[in-house]
Amino acid sequence: MRLVCGLWCGMRGGSRQIHKPHTAQPKPHTAQPKPHTTPALAVTIALLAASCTDPVLPRTGLPTLDDPVPGNYVAVSAGREHSCALTTDGSAFCWGSNEFGQLGVAPDNTNCLRGDRPIACKREPVAVSGGMKFARIRAGGSHTCALGVDSRIYCWGDNLRGALGDPAVRGSTTPVPIVSADAFTDLAVGGSHSCGIRTDGTVFCWGANDDGQLGLSTVGSGSATPFAIQSTQRFSSLAAGDRRTCARTAEGLTFCWGAMWVARQNGVEVTRPQSQPFRIPAPLFKTLAVGTNTTCGIALDDRAYCWEANPAGSLGDGSTSGSTIPLAVSGDVRFLVMSSGGMQTCALADTGAAFCWGSNRVGQLGVSPAVTSRCGGAAFMACSRVPIRVSGWRLFSAITAGQGDHACALTLSGNIYCWGAGGLGQRGDGRSTNEWSPARTR
Repeated sequence: MRLVCGLWCGMRGGSRQIHKPHTAQPKPHTAQPKPHTTPALAVTIALLAASCTDPVLPRTGLPTLDDPVPGNYVAVSAGREHSCALTTDGSAFCWGSNEFGQLGVAPDNTNCLRGDRPIACKREPVAVSGGMKFARIRAGGSHTCALGVDSRIYCWGDNLRGALGDPAVRGSTTPVPIVSADAFTDLAVGGSHSCGIRTDGTVFCWGANDDGQLGLSTVGSGSATPFAIQSTQRFSSLAAGDRRTCARTAEGLTFCWGAMWVARQNGVEVTRPQSQPFRIPAPLFKTLAVGTNTTCGIALDDRAYCWEANPAGSLGDGSTSGSTIPLAVSGDVRFLVMSSGGMQTCALADTGAAFCWGSNRVGQLGVSPAVTSRCGGAAFMACSRVPIRVSGWRLFSAITAGQGDHACALTLSGNIYCWGAGGLGQRGDGRSTNEWSPARTR
């Protein structure tokens, strides 16, 4: 596996690899690997092609002693109340809330509680129906989308606002292709909208458009059919939050559209619709992260910057004041990847260490709320205004902050650990309590 990825990345001009033992065995609940036939090899190569940039190999470090058993995962994505992952053969697994079929299986009698209301859920990973193989996966608000090894985008879950990209379906518990035969290279999923990058660099979006997050020069009227955004730019990567989308060119220029932060007035974060891609000022970025309130990016020098709303310190600059321009995250840590969630942001240092900042209301920073400070504003809560190291001292190759209040990360040996909210099973560790200490997904 390592040799194949190294050769592939070398041919692609990249240097990032998945650091996974060749003999990793599948977990009891995962499907057995297919024989080494030509189709299986094609799936593996497609996965490795995507993995040359996601996940990444930290500069230093080995799997820690508390994660000794090799796992079978190569990618993970946290949504609002659910999470999804890919295994080495491209199989998709999801866990957490299944109220709208966003786990890719029909809702059953396995119920969690949201307040006093029963919600269909799975507290441990379940295989997405259909047995398809994917190269990338993204969990959103109440839906999930994935990039197939055939370069087409497939979605499942809630389609009330058109987020599945097919106007003929109301919702789906199995992956359905968007109504486009185009080939795509990347995708992003927001609260109720989705976007993808076609092979020529054109971005297409579909779903809700209340704040212009589809980039179509209109506000309010959504679309269940994918349409190209109003831009002549050609993009190489995407990120989406609840009501906002951003894209980056190969040179590092960043454009965003959707709900743009204006100011905080009387404790309320005020945004304005931006229906066309808007150029974000310097610096140039090599990766982007878009959350519910905050947008972030890693500059070419590996420094992290954040902007937009900052109610709980999610900009990481030591304050709770918002900004319309990128501000440098406090400290001298150099980062490889980052992810913005509901009111928290998480990132991986070039050593593989995980850091988070922002709201720690239910432990979503990966540390006890008792050791963090408290932020005021509309909701008085535990928080950290600067990056804080996630407890456990594990080293990771990928990290994802959910649009809700949980986060997950992928270890170097292929296991997934999650922390924060767990009432709907979104951590996948079999429990439904909130936990600040990272727990291994089963």
